[in-house]
Amino acid sequence: MRRREFIAGTGLVAASALAGCTGSTSPPPRKSNVFESIEAHDGKIQVALEDSTWVVSRYDGGNQNDLADPGSVGALAPVGSARAKGKGGAGGRGATGRANGGYRSAPKTGHGRAWWHGGAYADDWYDDHDDEVTRYGVGVAALGVAYLGSDFEMEDDAPGAGPVPWDCQVSDPNGTETCSIERDGWYRVGAELEGKNGHDFEWECVDMKVDDQLTGDGYEVEKQWKVSPRI
Repeated sequence: MRRREFIAGTGLVAASALAGCTGSTSPPPRKSNVFESIEAHDGKIQVALEDSTWVVSRYDGGNQNDLADPGSVGALAPVGSARAKGKGGAGGRGATGRANGGYRSAPKTGHGRAWWHGGAYADDWYDDHDDEVTRYGVGVAALGVAYLGSDFEMEDDAPGAGPVPWDCQVSDPNGTETCSIERDGWYRVGAELEGKNGHDFEWECVDMKVDDQLTGDGYEVEKQWKVSPRI
């Protein structure tokens, strides 16, 4: 397990949300295995990366650095088949809510996160295109954390998949890093992924609601959403 800690303190500047734009015929989000856990401990947001990080992609790497058949991987098989509607990115498919609801009914990943734009159609798509996708082992080239805003701000302008202006970014993460943040609200944790041959697989992200607890260790992380680019 590789752990990264981001201290809950002061001095954070709110990041601007980037609006997502996808068509109704877009493919589903890609599958990946990056974040083992994101929790709050002693006033810090603690991020644990998976020991084996990988991503499913339509990138043609010439069979180099590919792993097992992605269809055999059960860790990210969604539980449920919700097709929740809402903001948080166009497209109209799968679970699209975040601050505006839909968490309870959204399909969940193996780690219990709501799967943004996930749903029954995603499994159907992967079944129909299993010969077009490959699972690649990846490394984490950078980690980023950004404050996205309050419930109201997220409802009005929730970011799509991909990087946002990070309040704290750590390149080539190794060991424990800290980043000062403040206030409760919505945050994004992102990981920039790089293939063994240097291919840029871009960013995998988790959006989450951080609540300020009046008692206990200060903060609680809840309502985590796995936010991935479409495959």
